[in-house]
Amino acid sequence: MELIPIQTTDLIVGQPLPWDLFDQGRQPIQKRGYIFKTEDELKQLEDSLIFRMQKQDPEQTESTMDSLGKISFEDMHLKVGHKMHLSLATYSRNPGESNSHATSMIGYVQDGTLIVSMPISDQLIGEPFIEGDQIHVRLITGQYAYKFTVFVEKIIRVPFKYLHLSFPKEIQGQNIRKSRRIKCNLQATVAEKAIPITISDLSTCGAGITSHLPLGTLGSAVTLSFVIAVHDREIPLSIKAIIRSAKQNTKKNQKTICSGVEYTGIKPDQVFALRHLIYQEIVEHPENVI
Repeated sequence: MELIPIQTTDLIVGQPLPWDLFDQGRQPIQKRGYIFKTEDELKQLEDSLIFRMQKQDPEQTESTMDSLGKISFEDMHLKVGHKMHLSLATYSRNPGESNSHATSMIGYVQDGTLIVSMPISDQLIGEPFIEGDQIHVRLITGQYAYKFTVFVEKIIRVPFKYLHLSFPKEIQGQNIRKSRRIKCNLQATVAEKAIPITISDLSTCGAGITSHLPLGTLGSAVTLSFVIAVHDREIPLSIKAIIRSAKQNTKKNQKTICSGVEYTGIKPDQVFALRHLIYQEIVEHPENVI
């Protein structure tokens, strides 16, 4: 990763960072999209050497998704109870802890505040966010994925816990109607021979598989049996597929076969379940989208 030095004069208060920022030791300082709220916050970096990547990480680009251009809050057609996912714009205060938290919209005041429920956290003490935190919000409605950045303006604890977020000023959206592929690590079996396999990536059209035993010849049919989790609900799937590719790799004297399969005769309810899993990953773990 080649880094390019930048000056604090290249950074503008109130506008999202166009790059990830790193220090001289290549350690991350701030994520792309972070917004400096005040001049004083920006001045804290003046005595440090700051760098950005020469090229943005391909995993962070979204060119495969159709941009919707300028979007207003009303364009998202949100209703009370709509599910959202919140994550800290800064690097996590507790490395290793999940930085994606599910919440629901309670309501909003146009150009004033966005009100959401307090996310459930596995923290033993306190809440996942504090007042002043900058938050990335991701959500899906229909075939569209949206994201925007806000601040935690106020935390209400009585009579129940909820958050007042600043009203989003800039909303990004993409059409996700195209078949997307996600990285995963699902344990499965090929039903015909009871061969254990690992599904390493999948879409609504096919999957990538690793195994220690051959699944069959190219063009032969197999049945994949596995379970996916969508919104904390486990859904068993049994999908017929055709082997389209196979490649053998050897690492540390261990043979692994990487195969690509294409679904055949997949049922509408199975497509629906897989699509929901993929949409869920786009929102909760965008880094897993291929």
